[in-house]
Amino acid sequence: MTVKTRITLLITGAGFMASLLFSVVVFFEFVEQPFDLLDTVLKEEAYRTVSGILTAQGSPAPPGSVGHSMDAYWIRIQEEAADQMLYQSPMALSIPLAPVKAGSSAVVSVPVSAGQIRGGQDKRDRMTFRVRTFRFPLDGRTFIVQIARPIEKLEEEIRDIVMGIVFGLVLSTLALIAISRLVASRILRPIGAMKDLAQDISEKNLDQRIPAGKGHDEFNELAKTINRMLDRLQYSFARQRDFLFDTSHELKTPLTTIRLAVDEINARHGEDLPPFAAETLGRLNHQIWRMERLVKDLLSLSSLETLTRIDTGPVHITHMLASLAEEYQFLADAHGVKIRLSLPEGLIIQGDGEKLSRAFSNILDNALKYNVDGGWVDVTGRQSEGELVITVANSGHGLAEADIPRVFDQFYRVEKSRSQAHGGAGLGLAIVKRIVALHHGEVALESEQGAWTRITVRLTGSQQTGGIRVS
Repeated sequence: MTVKTRITLLITGAGFMASLLFSVVVFFEFVEQPFDLLDTVLKEEAYRTVSGILTAQGSPAPPGSVGHSMDAYWIRIQEEAADQMLYQSPMALSIPLAPVKAGSSAVVSVPVSAGQIRGGQDKRDRMTFRVRTFRFPLDGRTFIVQIARPIEKLEEEIRDIVMGIVFGLVLSTLALIAISRLVASRILRPIGAMKDLAQDISEKNLDQRIPAGKGHDEFNELAKTINRMLDRLQYSFARQRDFLFDTSHELKTPLTTIRLAVDEINARHGEDLPPFAAETLGRLNHQIWRMERLVKDLLSLSSLETLTRIDTGPVHITHMLASLAEEYQFLADAHGVKIRLSLPEGLIIQGDGEKLSRAFSNILDNALKYNVDGGWVDVTGRQSEGELVITVANSGHGLAEADIPRVFDQFYRVEKSRSQAHGGAGLGLAIVKRIVALHHGEVALESEQGAWTRITVRLTGSQQTGGIRVS
């Protein structure tokens, strides 16, 4: 669940609970007021009825003798001392209601057929009454008055209020969801901007920073914290890069001195040295050569890492690759590997010729070193919509699928024993990737274990004329 969804649910839930609480309070207020008003009307009507009976002529008045119509009310009046029924309204004569304690009120529902009275019965022929019982002391006598009135219309109004509240809650919830999503989007907008900027920041552009406002809210504090973290990362990367460059540079002179000393010993005393000493010097010379190559690669990679742009010019890719193939022909012949070229003639691209030559040299070097005796290396090129695609494929043991995503990482070696035998340190393809990236291109590796390996380099800005094929 996203943070936006969580904020939306929290705001909607809080708003719904507040709306529900408010609706319940309003509902009870709306329901209580009509009942209070009805109870007041019932009390007034009961008192008026008792007063009318006392002013009538003679003893207890017969039903219907009261001076005004009582068809709308259910009324029974009796004198408390004599326990005598003084009056019953027509509705009281036809509909029995249970007695209610004096001073109390109740809501009762009784069966009433349509033939008895038309008072708004429901489909089940039932009517609901509001019943109250009063004790009135008048003229030295005490009267018990039980009075009721149908409340079917009031119940309908209450049902309408309930439906209105439910409908209002549904609408308010939908509105809350829409508003809370807008609020959540606005709240999280700075986080989205930070995320987009952070995704664009890598070890190549650690100098970028997330804009922080002048306020002291949580988002500005988060931006400042991230920027401080980036400052520390940039400092650490710079120190690491400088250390690598300085160390590599410092190693060049002693390694050169050692190699020259070994060469001088071999030149002056090579024939007079015992076999074990000659063998030891040979191994030492090989390790010095490996160290010099490692130092050279480290210096190259360090200098490439600091570059953000390159000086470009026309580079004749076809001539470059043909020249490189000729340079590696001696190594290929030593293992019976056949180099085959299929390149367009006059293919030109805008780039740095020295760096591109280094990249393709590393690719060809790997293709020959990790080949098999009697194998092959195919170098092909093609142009497609201003894009130059160079493919270098070779026979060999290939790579496992798990190794392919990591071959361009620094110091990663698939076959460590063979890499050491050939002087490899796992920097060749890392250098290739960086050079291609500086040319805004792409490099990819494909392989089938035990069969072949293919590296594809894509560069833009190519021009082509003619063609050449060498086998």
